[in-house]
Amino acid sequence: MKAILGMCVIVMLSGQIGCQWYEDYRMKKGTADIRQETAEMMRAYRLCLQRYEGEPPKAKEHCAPYTQSLREVEIKREIAR
Repeated sequence: MKAILGMCVIVMLSGQIGCQWYEDYRMKKGTADIRQETAEMMRAYRLCLQRYEGEPPKAKEHCAPYTQSLREVEIKREIAR
């Protein structure tokens, strides 16, 4: 009887440890995905600025969506902390 109870406790504890590991993994994966997406957006934004380097009004018009997206990502990152 004690052996069965001991096995049940071990199974329950290992399940909780596994759940914690998976939760940590999801948090780290999500953070890495957000950072990668932000880096890709920054690259695209820089390319946009280079493309319209000699024409500031066009740069402002065409590159504005990148600026707005980067601000939104930064706001969401601050909220998540």
